[in-house]
Amino acid sequence: MKYSKTLGSVALSTLLLLGIAGCSDNDTTVVEKPVAEVPVAPVEPEVPTISPYQRVAVIPGTWDDVNAIATKISQMAIYSNESETLGYPTNWVIAGANLGGGEADDGLADLLPIPAIGGKSRVIEFCNKAYATAAIATGRFHGSALPCEVSVHSDGTNVYVDMLDAEAIFNIFFTDAQDKSTDEENAEFAKLASAVKSELRGMIKSGLEDDGGLSGSAAVAYTESTLAMGPKFTQEFVENEISLRNPYIIYKYSGTGTGADGSFTLGDADTLAREIIAKLGTDAATADTNVPGVSKDSSWRSGRPEPISIPSVKVVEACSPKYAKKATALGNEYITALPCEITVYVDETDPTGQTLAISFLNPNFMFGTMFEGAVKNAYDDAKLTKDEVIEYSTLADVVFGDLRLIVDAAVQESALGLAIPHTP
Repeated sequence: MKYSKTLGSVALSTLLLLGIAGCSDNDTTVVEKPVAEVPVAPVEPEVPTISPYQRVAVIPGTWDDVNAIATKISQMAIYSNESETLGYPTNWVIAGANLGGGEADDGLADLLPIPAIGGKSRVIEFCNKAYATAAIATGRFHGSALPCEVSVHSDGTNVYVDMLDAEAIFNIFFTDAQDKSTDEENAEFAKLASAVKSELRGMIKSGLEDDGGLSGSAAVAYTESTLAMGPKFTQEFVENEISLRNPYIIYKYSGTGTGADGSFTLGDADTLAREIIAKLGTDAATADTNVPGVSKDSSWRSGRPEPISIPSVKVVEACSPKYAKKATALGNEYITALPCEITVYVDETDPTGQTLAISFLNPNFMFGTMFEGAVKNAYDDAKLTKDEVIEYSTLADVVFGDLRLIVDAAVQESALGLAIPHTP
């Protein structure tokens, strides 16, 4: 999809200064001297950019208010049908609290705690079956770019509600789909991204404004914001630079599934996802107790006790407090880039159905694109030392090494009896 826009240039006119001829008392003639025109530098038109992160609301408050505000927003989405309350085409749910899908919990446990500068933020994950189906139809490996994250955090004076900008995310993470689609298909996908962005913003505002209704609490006064945050990319940069980077790392495993003719089923993908979650562990028993060789003090654990169900895929969320703190130390605007997503699915490109696939969001892509310029800015602002900059330069490889060890351990011990993986 294309988001390039043409901005009209501003034409500048030059003022001509006119001399005045007259007579003196001695009848001498004053000869007019021409005034040289001063050249005016042309004004360059501003080039439109996109940014991965956008602010939605600013609320007076402190870290003590973060949990209540995050819960208010999420419960409004849980208990309302947006097709009725907001006129949206389809309904949204919150990951972990899809009551219609049999998930019973609707409390704070559904909101991921992410370490941030000054306190612990909360991440709300919005899911919409219709939009997710359209995204997954471009390739199931894209499941790692879902669901839609919204963060709630504070600086001690205000509480901020930020979201991933869906237009930017679809443009950055789906460049491969754009290359394979017609202009008409890309235009429709652009409309989808715009709708997702608009509906997310509407749901956040609706939750804050709800006064004792479905959200279960009083309305919260806020100032709406459209502040774009993080790196800024021109469309030319997206097409010529980012499109050459690969956001996904995919491993495929052959074997015999539980379906007809030995094919794998979504249930098999769910089994493997749960085995990965078991290796990731919990707050009480983290991955280092299950998987030898993970990096020191990483304390990886699963963000949820069960995988997130997205059409045709299962999503596992891996969290490391150590590496989350390093990411958000660069700025709380980056909270919504977390946690690390791992997608398990039946490979739709294998006509026999006898291949399971695992898609990672590539940590090198994430740090190189979603955090582009962040380390340099922090160093220039004296927030990082040279040694810390060097540590950040290897951080993506360390994170992926850990995740690969954890997934490999789950695969090797899987009840599915999977073969050695191969990359596509």
